[in-house]
Amino acid sequence: MRLVIFLFTLAALGQSAFAETVITGDQFRVVCGDTVHIGSHQTRLIGSDAPVPHQQCRNDENIRWDCGRVATDMLAGMLESADGGIRCVITGRDKYQRLLGTCYANMGDGGSVEGGIDVQKALIRSGFAVAEYADQYNPDEEAARKAERGIWSGCFTRPKKWRRKYRDCD
Repeated sequence: MRLVIFLFTLAALGQSAFAETVITGDQFRVVCGDTVHIGSHQTRLIGSDAPVPHQQCRNDENIRWDCGRVATDMLAGMLESADGGIRCVITGRDKYQRLLGTCYANMGDGGSVEGGIDVQKALIRSGFAVAEYADQYNPDEEAARKAERGIWSGCFTRPKKWRRKYRDCD
């Protein structure tokens, strides 16, 4: 009975019971604008949500564009230009058992997290992802929205709502 109570308690704690780990590498595969494989580790960029690869948005002239593909390409380009690879601080798992982490790129300083570019922040601030599931990137989303960058240049459906409607990606 104690074991059952312990397991329920662990399940209720969710991410807080997960021991923080770090994954690094220069071999990766971008799945979409907020998910990357580093070796065998599928990592979801925590705090951000990007349009799915075939999601479309509309620009300020109401013309459709492939914002999901562009978001995916932006993440891939950012990581491909990282001279020191990618480093993700993993803090939990989502309901699909993907690792959740904050990832850093362009670390030409021996791989320190402090020297890297916060990938989520860069994607959100450039307007190719939205702040979701956490509050730390809300100011970056607001800056992108005010400057009408990326998906904020016109009309779009937030990725979470789009996936719910089309039951896609997740």
